[in-house]
Amino acid sequence: MSKQTVKNLLNTLVVSCACILAAHAQPAPVVQPSIRLADIANSSVMALPDMLADPLPTSHSTLGPAASLADLVRQGLQQSPQLRQSAAQLDAAQSGRKVARADLLSNFSMRYAAGPEASRSPGQAISHHRREVGTVRLTQPLFNASLTQEWQSTQQVESAAQRRLQAAKDNVTLSVVRATIDLSAARLVLDFSNVQLAHLQSILDYLEKRAAAGASSVSDLERAKSRVFTARQTRMEQQAAYRNAFNELRRLTQQSPTAIRLPSMADFPALQSEGTNLHVLAMQNNPDILAAELDVKAQEKRVKAEWSKYKPEIGLSLEYDDSRNLRGINGPNHDVRALVVANWAVSLGGKEWHQAEQAMAEMRQKEARLEDEKQRLMQSLESDATLFESAAFRVATAQLEQEAAGKVIAAVEAQLSSGRLGSLLEALDASERFFASRQRLVQAIAQQLKAHAQLLARVGQLGDLQP
Repeated sequence: MSKQTVKNLLNTLVVSCACILAAHAQPAPVVQPSIRLADIANSSVMALPDMLADPLPTSHSTLGPAASLADLVRQGLQQSPQLRQSAAQLDAAQSGRKVARADLLSNFSMRYAAGPEASRSPGQAISHHRREVGTVRLTQPLFNASLTQEWQSTQQVESAAQRRLQAAKDNVTLSVVRATIDLSAARLVLDFSNVQLAHLQSILDYLEKRAAAGASSVSDLERAKSRVFTARQTRMEQQAAYRNAFNELRRLTQQSPTAIRLPSMADFPALQSEGTNLHVLAMQNNPDILAAELDVKAQEKRVKAEWSKYKPEIGLSLEYDDSRNLRGINGPNHDVRALVVANWAVSLGGKEWHQAEQAMAEMRQKEARLEDEKQRLMQSLESDATLFESAAFRVATAQLEQEAAGKVIAAVEAQLSSGRLGSLLEALDASERFFASRQRLVQAIAQQLKAHAQLLARVGQLGDLQP
């Protein structure tokens, strides 16, 4: 590694430390890391062997080679039960709005009644006859404050459901992104464990040959065997981590990809802050916050609807009646009326008052919930920004550590090739340090990618990754 490269990495460390110290006041803008997972793997595509103990269900289809992050996100959105639930809630909210609006529209009704009737007038005998009555009515509310406020409330509820649907899409997208990054990191670390095991096995083979010739002690041989057994356990742990990550991605997408394109910062949209504080941006665009605010507005309309029950209701009624044998045997009667109808329920036994009090209590509950979600969002935003900058710091230090450990490994391999291993402990430690440095580097890059995706979700900009 050249002096200029070391100087650039050290400068990155200094800048990252300064960003971490200032993260609590103003989240720093997101920058792209200097190294990608594809650079470590020397390829942008990695095969995903099926290491599951149980066979895959036949209902799971298989993606084509090299599934990209966009492909997996698209499939996750198509298969998500959470998304279908939110879509059904939106449909219910839309139907509720239409029901509330229908109460404000014209109402047309027809009624026909016929049957025997017995009528008796003073000084006359009882008349037995058949009575027929037909009525046609067309009514139209002209002023009904309660129904109007209720309709406006359902409009806010529908808007809140739309925001929650977007929030569900962001949650599903973020889950798929995390699963993809975790799977990629687990796949790389699994390869690193294979390399470590092979390297330690070569040291063990070297010592066995020397022990057979009497040039190596039994303690050195057993020490090398112990390290090999430890490396095998590490490889089994990495296999389990890979299986879990693969299974999680399969659960989210209902697909079993055979190869995957390693994700990078280029797969994500840039964080569009434009000089605006990320706190303000999150409050303006976060779908969960917007949905909670709309819930409060909807509840305010419901409170007004309850208090509006004290106001009179005015409507227009056009009526046509056709009757025969009304209170006796007589000819048909035809009545046409155009009426202005006023209803004023001054009191319903206090029911309307208590309903308004109940609605006000629910509004206070929603306001408190909104305040709680805002506080949680601010805390999460600070944590994600700090985590991102911390990951950038770790990436830079892990690169330096990997470079140094790589040089030691190269020297050990050269000694093994020449048949003259200097220090056994140094060789064993070098193998473990090289594996640990590569593992930390991959984990730091994965953490940085996930933190960037979480920041995008917090500020409502993860939708650009969705189809």
